[in-house]
Amino acid sequence: MNRYDRPIRVMAISAAFWAWCGLVSFPMIVENVDLANLAHAFISTSTTVVICQAVGLALFVATVAVCCFDRFGTIIARLNLAQIAMLLIISLSFLIQLHDGELAALTGMMYTALILAMAVTLSALWALAPADLERCLNIGSVILCLFGATAIATLGWPAGRNIGSIQPNLFAAPLLVGFILSQFHPGVLGFGIRILCFAMIALVSARFAIIGCMLALTLFHLTFNPLSPAKISVSLVAVIAAAILWPQIISLLALDDSLRDIASGFSGRDQYWSSALAAIAGHPLGIGFKRSIGDEAGHNGYLKTLLEFGIAGGGLIIAFIASTIVSAGLDAIGFSQRTLRQRRFDSARFGGLVALAFGAFFQPQLFSLGDAFAMSLLFLLFRPALAASSVTAPAARRYLPAMPAHGTPLSRRPAGSR
Repeated sequence: MNRYDRPIRVMAISAAFWAWCGLVSFPMIVENVDLANLAHAFISTSTTVVICQAVGLALFVATVAVCCFDRFGTIIARLNLAQIAMLLIISLSFLIQLHDGELAALTGMMYTALILAMAVTLSALWALAPADLERCLNIGSVILCLFGATAIATLGWPAGRNIGSIQPNLFAAPLLVGFILSQFHPGVLGFGIRILCFAMIALVSARFAIIGCMLALTLFHLTFNPLSPAKISVSLVAVIAAAILWPQIISLLALDDSLRDIASGFSGRDQYWSSALAAIAGHPLGIGFKRSIGDEAGHNGYLKTLLEFGIAGGGLIIAFIASTIVSAGLDAIGFSQRTLRQRRFDSARFGGLVALAFGAFFQPQLFSLGDAFAMSLLFLLFRPALAASSVTAPAARRYLPAMPAHGTPLSRRPAGSR
């Protein structure tokens, strides 16, 4: 591999990821603004987001396939049993697509193949050198944060909690992802991104995202150097502030507000979940990925997974996700020798997984194609195991070339580089 391979590959993969972050968020603003009457003559704005999500997914998958085609074997070999089992169950679900006509079956099979490609290519991000991965995720978080700021600047302050016609949960999902990705990067910029993302989420009172941010932040700090005096002091101040401001917190979350619509949070979902359970009982073997329609899946990612992959297949997927989260938690609190960046990555991944697992109760799908929520969930779920050489003793590290902390590196630094 020549010396130009590394920057070319890294920049191509990173640029594709940044473009994808933009394409899963900014088109929601374009849908609200008539920027080109000519474009509307050919395509309805109601399809803009879907098309842009498809373009972002195709761009990323194609870029990673070209840049890492010789690495997929190694990456897949480093997945653990739970991750491989999830991919296997999704692969076997091709069989349950064989119903309701050839076109519907072929479409479902195409979607199933795409979710597999999406999971494998996102896992390849972990093959970037740690500094490159940190930079990639940091700029991704900036792009997602800019989406929120641009939406407010373009469409105005919320009217009935909507930004323009962007529903609060749709607006908040990219910001929650931006919040999670910002925790992989230290410093003032990451802190500022978290403040802005949380403030914009609170502005539209998207409760699943508010609680998700709190979970991600709390678990990050509980596992990343939790005993520092500053964090102990901040924790005490936070508890006291929460006790004093509890009425305002309850008002912000509005847990008992029956006037909020079905897509807004906790209230009003019993009927939808009941109908989803009835649909699951009627199709215990599953109906296939992306074959459920409308509210029959209960606007709940876990119920939709059970409906699409069956009680056995969907139940195993959910169980393997839970085991992956537990494993991520053990990694985050592990006492094995790790670099500071590795510890931060582990803590950020654990906090992000718990936040997204909570959000899946109130999101219409656990696995999806191309949206910010599914993109970040699959990225965090399918992290390959660390290379044995990625954790070295401090004394030895002075004499060895720098090695990435995740997976197989896209390249190594020239011998003798420092």
